Amino acid sequence: MSEAPRMDDEEIAAACSKFITFERMHHLLQLLADSPAPSGASSLTRGKKVQEWFTSEALSAPGVTLELDYGRTGCDVLSYGSGGLRMLAHLDEVSYLVDGLAASPGLWPVAPYCYHLAQAPAPARVVRFLSDGSWTATDRGEVVSLDGRYFFRCPPSLELNPGDRVCLASDLTCDLETGRVTGSLDNAAGVAAAMLAGAVLTLLEVPFTLVLTDEEEGPSGASSQTISRGAARYFRQSEDAPLNVAIDIHGVPDRDLGRVQGHSVPWGASLAEFSSHGRGSVAPPQLYAAVSELLCQENASGGVVTRNLGGYVPRSDDVVAMTQTNRVLILGYPGINRHFDRGLPTANIHDLLHLARALVTLAVAVSYKHVAVDW
Repeated sequence: MSEAPRMDDEEIAAACSKFITFERMHHLLQLLADSPAPSGASSLTRGKKVQEWFTSEALSAPGVTLELDYGRTGCDVLSYGSGGLRMLAHLDEVSYLVDGLAASPGLWPVAPYCYHLAQAPAPARVVRFLSDGSWTATDRGEVVSLDGRYFFRCPPSLELNPGDRVCLASDLTCDLETGRVTGSLDNAAGVAAAMLAGAVLTLLEVPFTLVLTDEEEGPSGASSQTISRGAARYFRQSEDAPLNVAIDIHGVPDRDLGRVQGHSVPWGASLAEFSSHGRGSVAPPQLYAAVSELLCQENASGGVVTRNLGGYVPRSDDVVAMTQTNRVLILGYPGINRHFDRGLPTANIHDLLHLARALVTLAVAVSYKHVAVDW
């Protein structure tokens, strides 16, 4: 591999300092997380917030594009130039389908459009769509498990209709001192980090593609070959990329749970070799080694990256990506309760800042051929 000139470290650091800030991350995360994004319809809802941010940031340099519902895939694609790092981050969130008439007033059967992991009643809201693509999300309740079935419990006056979606939802809260955030973070947090990284890469004129997929999991409990159908639709229409990185929430190893103190203390971005205990994607060992050397040390962007050894890393869009290419990497952010498992989804904004900076470092390295992806 021939050595290419290195981008000036001061230029990288200056661009990161301009865009990857606590205030920007908090604002963007709130914009995304507080907007519902049911699977299969995220482009209509949260995608509009992506577009709103894109317009407000005036990312209109030649070559920058944002296409909602790219090629009728349901995915939204933000890109600059061609041939650079491809980032995959699912835009949709935990949601349910109406699965019959009310069992009693205010108790509606629902079918998970994902794995149901909540061990207690989880806060949720109804998203209703009209034929013109407009939508409303006002009615609140909770998703409960009763006798092996799932229900949306709501005021008796509320009538659900076929086509309505029920999304687990909690308004974003943030401790400004520690950076600890709770809310509908899976995967608004990963999307926010990738979007800020994209803003920096645009400023640096480094090519990238950010694919915001609309259906991460698909049928609940199905095998690896049937999840991530949004990414599958995208890949059928896409060109090859030198490196693909899947961005999502990761669990930290048990030995570090005390250290992060419920994610009141940052841990860094999370680099994983494989997902779902090896049932998902697995990075080629030489690729993992090269990226570890690049990211898990001090670099110009200032992003801290920790090798995730022993924490549970769930499958995501990496599964489908691996069926298209073996240049797949898993890079995410630490958090808990991704599906409202035992409480509200929780992460730390400082870890999201580390993730955004790490993505910048990786994209620059790929474009300047400073990481071995062509063996």
